[in-house]
Order: sequence, then structure tokens, then C-alpha cells
Amino acid sequence: MILFETTTSVFELMWDIALALFIVRLAFFYFALSFATGCIIAWFRFARLMPVNHLTQPQSELVTLPMFLLANILWARFMVVNYEIPRVGGFRLAIGALALVFMLFAELMGGIVLYEKGITEWIWETDPLAAGLGATVLLLFGLMPMLLMSLEQETNELGETYHGHEKKPVTAAVPTVAVSAKENEKKTN
Repeated sequence: MILFETTTSVFELMWDIALALFIVRLAFFYFALSFATGCIIAWFRFARLMPVNHLTQPQSELVTLPMFLLANILWARFMVVNYEIPRVGGFRLAIGALALVFMLFAELMGGIVLYEKGITEWIWETDPLAAGLGATVLLLFGLMPMLLMSLEQETNELGETYHGHEKKPVTAAVPTVAVSAKENEKKTN
């Protein structure tokens, strides 16, 4: 039967599914924390910053972009330390990229739904400088879990988890749960 003639064991398949769910869950938490913080900063910008200081929309965006970047750095660091994400660039890049996809979808839906004039007016009325810097902050948001690897120490001086996998590819850093008998036969032959 073809069902039982596969080379991948059930345990390996379940391990891959568990890793994928681990990445999706962490990416969603990272997105949710950053998005909630972004909503609070946007409320501050619209309710307090713009009316009091008489700033235009692009000026207020440029003032609050460093706050967004700082919040993203802090939430990425929180996720890495709290969930003990290993120092494997592939894992961290996957978490950041998926969180970026979640964030872009939320930004797009918010721009389409909340802007009354339509998507074309929303795009054409955006200031190019503020949009370019906003896109840069979003790109840094997606890369931040991986960029934090360069700031982390390799020792356990701060009481943080150090796995020693930073030089390995993703497949070598993840332990193998089970190896099928056919793969063992191929290695011996």
C-alpha cells in the first residue's frame, strides 16, 4: 500500500506541524502586542499631539514613528526572552516575516475600511516621506527578532537562555524525533 510506503514517519510530520504552530503563535503574539501598542500611540497622536501642537498629519506621523520603532524593539525583545526563542536566524526570520504579513493585512484593512474616500485617495493623499519612513519601520518590525541576535550575548551572564544553535541551519538546530527504518537501511547500504 502506498500509505505505509512513505519515508517520513508520523512523528517527524507531527514535529513539523508543531514547529509551524509554534512559529504562527509567536508571530501572532508579536503582531498583537505591537498592533495594540500602535493603536495606543495613534490615539495619542490624534487626541493629544495633533490638536495641542497644531501639527499636520505627516508631521505627527514623523513624531510618533520613533515611538513605534521603540515599542517594536521592546516587544521583540520580550518575545525572545519570554518564550526562549533559540538563536536560529530561520526561526526568528519566520516569526518576524509572518508577524509582518499580519501587520500589513491589518494596516491594509484599516486603511480600506476606516478611510471614507476609498483606497486610491488614501494612497495618493499619503505624504511620501512619512510613508517611506513608515515602510522602513514596518520592515524593521519584520526583521527585529532576527536583528536582536546581533545584540544578544553568547554567554549566559544575564541569565538568558543560550542554545548554541546560531551558526546552524534550521534543519540542524531542530532535533530529529524519529527516523524511519527505510532511511536507516539506505544509510547502511
